[in-house]
Amino acid sequence: MRVIRSVVALAAVVAAMFGSAAVADAAVTTPWRIEYGASVAAGTIGWTDGRSATVSGTIHAVSGYREVCVWGVNGTYTSPVECDATFPGVDAPFSEVLTINQVGGVQVIYIHLSDQYNHDFGQLRCTRAGCVHQ
Repeated sequence: MRVIRSVVALAAVVAAMFGSAAVADAAVTTPWRIEYGASVAAGTIGWTDGRSATVSGTIHAVSGYREVCVWGVNGTYTSPVECDATFPGVDAPFSEVLTINQVGGVQVIYIHLSDQYNHDFGQLRCTRAGCVHQ
């Protein structure tokens, strides 16, 4: 019994000295949707257990040019901004892979809907737990 306690105590000391290994987040899928009038951008975010996440969806424009821009954040690190767009009457599918090569990878994703003049039609802040309008 004394040996087991010693081993457990030693393991606790070693973990405290060197830090315990971080467990990777599980892969999950988060739905998202932004509406502006009859225009809709909607899709999913595929969060990996690594450093990347894939934002996929379709942009449906009715009365004018619509653009969706996405980017990922982890603390002070940001992925490049990726944008996709369409014109009225054209449903445009898209898929963008966002990567942050830091521990934890992409933690937050922003999805922004606008027009050709960069008028703000809505923005989401998304995590593995879901998306909220900003």
